[in-house]
Amino acid sequence: MALADYQQLVMDMVSDQDRAVTSDVLGRAIEQARVRYSIDCPRSLVADVVFGDGQLADVPEGWTDGAWVQSAEYPIGREPLALIDVAPYLSPTGWRLMAADQLPADAQVRVTFTAAHELTPAADTIALAHRLPVAQYAAHLLCQQLASRYSGERESTVGADVARTESRARAYAARANEYRAAYYQGTGQADPFAPAGSPAGGQAAAAAVLAWPGRARHALVRRVP
Repeated sequence: MALADYQQLVMDMVSDQDRAVTSDVLGRAIEQARVRYSIDCPRSLVADVVFGDGQLADVPEGWTDGAWVQSAEYPIGREPLALIDVAPYLSPTGWRLMAADQLPADAQVRVTFTAAHELTPAADTIALAHRLPVAQYAAHLLCQQLASRYSGERESTVGADVARTESRARAYAARANEYRAAYYQGTGQADPFAPAGSPAGGQAAAAAVLAWPGRARHALVRRVP
């Protein structure tokens, strides 16, 4: 789906009659939704990288800040899979990959790693089933902003306009909550903002959602094949 389709879908959800949502504001909301989705549901990429000196290798194409290694196969093609320990390493010149054990010079390792999703006019890597939830998260952010805007306008309104402004603020706040819940439900995750004990929330659920950003990036953890 093209970026323009996301933009139209989000605006259809928000129903901004006063045209308070500019193109810049809309663009930022969609970008934040892409970032949120990349954290919650990072995509997996596979690349063969060469460890020239047997210890360090350049990160593969598509590597982004926040990426981490899911698995590293060496030698490639064995049955069962032969997995080794490889982790990101931040050098003075940027990110590299480091093997826990010395490999032969120019060893080729098949690395499976996470990466952020793309959402541009030319590329969309968001899963088909998650396109609507991502748009709903962007709509959630915009409705939050509109709720705040109309809540702030109550101070400067009088008479019947006060009730109308308060009604708008409540409506946008309720819609923001609905779109947020729809995003987490649509992506198969627990809503960290849902009341404790509810089907969508709870203490354990919130911990599950927040586990990825706090992941230790540089530890060399042995993985069992």
